[in-house]
Amino acid sequence: MMAASVPVPYPPAPAVVVFQRSEDDLTRVTLASHAQPAASIDPRVFSNFLEHLGGSVYEALWANVIYNPQFEAERDGMLARWSLSGAQWLEGGVRGRYVRCTEGTAVVQRLTLPTHRVLRYRGTIWVRSLGSKHPVLTVSLRKADGTVLAEANIRTGGSRWLPRRFDLRIAPGAVSSRELLDLELKATVGEVDADMLEVFPADAVDGVDPDVLRIARSLRIELLRWPGGNFVSGYRWKQGIGLREQRPTTPNPAWGGLETHHFGTDEFMAFCRRIGARPQICINAGNGTPEEAAAWVAYCNAEPGTPMGSLRAANGHPEPYNVRVWEIGNELYGDWQIGHTDAAGNARRFEEFRSAMLAVDPTIEIIATGKGDQFTAPGLEGDRVWNSAVLDAATASGGPPDYLSLHPLLPLPLGLDRTHTYEEIYLSAMAHPHWWSQTFVPDLRTVLADHGGTPQPRVAVTEWGIIIGGPNWHITPNHDHQSGAVYAALFYHAMFRAHDLVAISNTTALMHGGCIRKDRSLVFVLPMVHVSRLYGQARPSRLIPVTVSGPAYDVPQRGIMPAAAAVPWVDVVAGENKGRWTVMIVNRDPSKPRTVEITAPRAVSSVTVETLAGDPRSTNTPEDPDHVAPTQKEIEVNGKAWSMEVPPSSVSIVALRFRR
Repeated sequence: MMAASVPVPYPPAPAVVVFQRSEDDLTRVTLASHAQPAASIDPRVFSNFLEHLGGSVYEALWANVIYNPQFEAERDGMLARWSLSGAQWLEGGVRGRYVRCTEGTAVVQRLTLPTHRVLRYRGTIWVRSLGSKHPVLTVSLRKADGTVLAEANIRTGGSRWLPRRFDLRIAPGAVSSRELLDLELKATVGEVDADMLEVFPADAVDGVDPDVLRIARSLRIELLRWPGGNFVSGYRWKQGIGLREQRPTTPNPAWGGLETHHFGTDEFMAFCRRIGARPQICINAGNGTPEEAAAWVAYCNAEPGTPMGSLRAANGHPEPYNVRVWEIGNELYGDWQIGHTDAAGNARRFEEFRSAMLAVDPTIEIIATGKGDQFTAPGLEGDRVWNSAVLDAATASGGPPDYLSLHPLLPLPLGLDRTHTYEEIYLSAMAHPHWWSQTFVPDLRTVLADHGGTPQPRVAVTEWGIIIGGPNWHITPNHDHQSGAVYAALFYHAMFRAHDLVAISNTTALMHGGCIRKDRSLVFVLPMVHVSRLYGQARPSRLIPVTVSGPAYDVPQRGIMPAAAAVPWVDVVAGENKGRWTVMIVNRDPSKPRTVEITAPRAVSSVTVETLAGDPRSTNTPEDPDHVAPTQKEIEVNGKAWSMEVPPSSVSIVALRFRR
């Protein structure tokens, strides 16, 4: 049960979808004659999220094929990913540790290369020698049986650390796709110290994998949120600028593994520029300080003559980046978060950080850490308390925040056991966006009306989607499978319906969750990426009101997933962009195709339908990267109305062409 609303609700947006439950199996859709002028969709709804999580940045987006290029230790104190074959592992390298290879000793890393795409690899290694001989370090790529594929001999320049460049070229056909290889550093003459090894494919673009870059560009991402996520609550941004060899390698503060800081602020900005996205930076309000945040704003936005602007210029970027959107903290309510706090602490931090950041650049837009991750009545009350506290404090001091963040992530299989069938869990999960529209959003409107001040903040849904954890996640709906893609389309629809509230939404995520995936150097996409592309390219700017009648279902509460009533089997929204009309259709039904009858306001000549369909458990793999992929067909239409069948567990984008 929801708590009683206060008497002054935040006025809802005019309805853009009117749904009436019917008893027959046919879904009837009637489009209004024109788009609703007030029902505009902020293009920033088509945004994404990049976090330093697991293999999301290093060994994925970042193209250096070497893991742990600076020979540093994991949390357990052991040398990460390298095998010592007689070599020594010592302190005092270019930055941190290094390896010393005496004649005949070596250090080895097992890796894969994108040989399906490129056969040339450009390397840099820092070396020195303290001996009197003229030492030689041989860098070689070898097959598992020891066969040498390519090698380069590196000579040192004496006792000073100096960089040496080298090329490795592999013969065509010598290596199969995704084959495990060994990269060996071996002193073939004398004694050599080695540090900071980078080996990039020759086709890397600004250090980024070109396959990742190509796919990311196709998504038409408006804003890219970075660097976290939980990661940001322990991130020191200054460690990620300047010469890469001088940046420290540290344990990832949130997710384990190593953080080399090689993909820092300037690399992120270059990536955004390459894919046509604008940057959205989330700052460390966990164990960070307002002063650090203000300095980051200055580094990004200050003029070249200022101290931070001069530092940016010295790092090769004289012109300001003009980052407009800044987020203060990530999920500071969670005990999984470094520096987590209570509602009062979050409110206090927000004002301290905001004041410091606006003093540097008063034109930036700031997102406050809100809360919207609960489903039960007590949980929803906790969300209200948290959001009210930060809104009240901000309004009383410097004015309402520009945006309030929400993370309405659906965690599965939390709270469920094996007594629930897959279909039961699936239907509850696919009902969650409907519940969010019908229950959570109206409650949030009340909170904003009562505590939001003037002008009322809008909402930034800076993480969303199905997330997974714990045992058995793979046997429930999840972000890797078609089920995650269907859920993503449904949540886009929910945000469209709250278009007056939702200004920003960052899909979870570009390189984790339902993402661009890299497995042994082969890049492919999970089904949810296709949804991000389909909606990002359709990109409705205004909504067209639709009236829908059709069958629906009800779900009881299951685990943490709330009960929901009158959930349409077929979910429909329609939009327009520069005269192009699009109808977006999702079939929630996991096993049954559904017939949809669409009536347009005037005669249509034909429609193009792009559909992503598949068993909700199906996904893409390196062996079958296009197992779940969109198909396209043309339907000729004679008049204003036509019927079409939408497959089970599917997402369809229907582009209309009107008769002249």
